[in-house]
Parts: sequence; structure tokens; C-alpha cells
Amino acid sequence: MPSTNKTTYAAVPFLIFGIILIAAFFLKYFEPKLPEVLQNWAEHLSIALIVAVVIGLTYEYTSHLFREEILKNLLHESQEQVYQALRAYSVLTPDEVFHLLKEIASQINQTPTLFHPARPKSNEYTFTESMDFFDTLVKMRPKEIVKILSTWIEPKSHKNLKYLASDFIGKYQLTEIADELRRQAEPILHLGNLSEDDRGWVLNYIWAYSCCEKPMYKILGDVMRTTSDHEIEKWILFLPVQMPSIELAPMINDYLERDAPIADDNLLLVIQAVAAMHRAQTVDGVALLKKFPNRFGPHHQDDVERIWRNYALVPEELKGIFLQT
Repeated sequence: MPSTNKTTYAAVPFLIFGIILIAAFFLKYFEPKLPEVLQNWAEHLSIALIVAVVIGLTYEYTSHLFREEILKNLLHESQEQVYQALRAYSVLTPDEVFHLLKEIASQINQTPTLFHPARPKSNEYTFTESMDFFDTLVKMRPKEIVKILSTWIEPKSHKNLKYLASDFIGKYQLTEIADELRRQAEPILHLGNLSEDDRGWVLNYIWAYSCCEKPMYKILGDVMRTTSDHEIEKWILFLPVQMPSIELAPMINDYLERDAPIADDNLLLVIQAVAAMHRAQTVDGVALLKKFPNRFGPHHQDDVERIWRNYALVPEELKGIFLQT
């Protein structure tokens, strides 16, 4: 139904024009018959009306431009919202998307992950190069996805499903089901002697839960400070390479501060992790390495320069570092 307000506003300029025409007609034909006082009054009134029309039309034109700009902005926002909604709802529903992922993940020998790069010398492979679709899907329909993933993390699920599900839970901080990850993984972790089949999903459960806790990565840092398992250390040390966030820097620092010895290949992973965070500007890598002369020696200098060059970091950044003799 058309708005009566719009019709009223649109008629205002025409009403003013009508009044001016009537006034002009009156002045033209009846002014000579009017008393002198009324003649002056009619003249002033006509001038006032003309001025009012000019001001009114200017105001209407300016208001029209302003309203048009507001409407354009609102339309653009609405189009963006509709586009995002269509992206989430079109083609496949969450049930269909995750059913397809489940079928693929359960039938392959490699371990799918959302993160890049995949761990070297492992069965991991990056499941997708772009996360835009999943970013939108999780944002628009989180409850459905949480419901689906809760079935993937059941104890009887395939290890690949467990790993991929915990990737989603950690990446998108789906706190509704994070506690279940810890409930399942911690007892197995504390038993020690993790099998190769269990190590990946158990540690990924711990990582995903740690993404959702406050402060972030607390339990992960505790594991790094206390474990003596070389493979667990190696697995966790690769996290900053995949996600060089500032929250992981204290964990690396605490790991280097502990009294237990650190294997040389894991020290190389520390250097790689520090280089990744330094490039991401989440930590001062040079300062962090210089802080631990007891962990590094001159024989690490070539390794530092080689690894940092792999991250497109200029050698000049290493000048003055304690590793140089």
C-alpha cells in the first residue's frame, strides 16, 4: 500500500507554486482596484512567497540528495547481507557439506587439516586452500555446525574425523563442545606412551580446547613445560609455523626456560617457530633467541640464517645476534 506521507511531501512544492500563481493572478487583475495599503501588502507577500519557494526548493533538492545517499548505503549493506546469506544457504546446507567432508576424511589414509603448511614427514595434508566458504558458513549457521561436529568427536569416531573436527572447534573457538575434547584427551595424554595413531587427534584435542580457554593456550603451555616426550614437543612446536599468533610466544619462552634438556632437532623447530612469529610481527625473534644463550651456540648460526632466509627475512636482521662468533 503506498505511503500517504510520501504523497503529502511530494505535493508541498506544487502547493507553494499554486499559491504564487494565485497571488500573481490577483496582483495582475485586481491590484489597481485595491487600496494602496493592500497593494503594498500584496507586493510584499508575493516577494515573500517567491523567496520561500526558492528556499523550499533548494531545501527539497538538498534533502533529496542526502536521502538518496543514505538509501544507497542502506541498499549496499542489505545487498552484502543478502549475499552472505545466500553464500551460506545456497547449493549445500551444513548437513550436506559436512556429510561430504565426513565421507572424504573417513576414506583416506592421510590426516586432513585446515591449516597450512601441513606437518612435514607426517600424513597430514591441507584440506582446503581457502577458508572463505567455511568462515561464512560457521558465522551464519553455528548451531547446526556445532551439532554436527559433536558427533564427529565421539570416542568411536574415525581418527581423521576427530582431527578435522577439532581443527574446526579450535579455529572458530566453538566453546560449546570444547570441554568434551579435554574430557576425552587428557586421560589418554596423562597415561603417556601415546601411539602414533592417537598422538595426532589427542594433541589436536588439547590444542583446540586450549584455543577456547581463558587465558588462551594455558593447558597447552602446561604440557610443554612438563612433558618429556620428544614427539609431543615436536608436534606442539610446529603450531607457531601454522598459526604465528602472539598468544603462542609465552609458550615458546617457557619451553626454553625449563630445566630439562631439549633435543637439537627440536631447537631447530624453535628457531623455525620464532622466525614465523617474527615475520608475522607477533614477537621480536632476535630478542627472543638472544635471551637464551644456554640453549643455542655458535653451531646454530648457520641454521638460524638458513631458516630465516626461508621466511624471506633479510640476514641483516641477524646482525649482532649472540649466535655470531
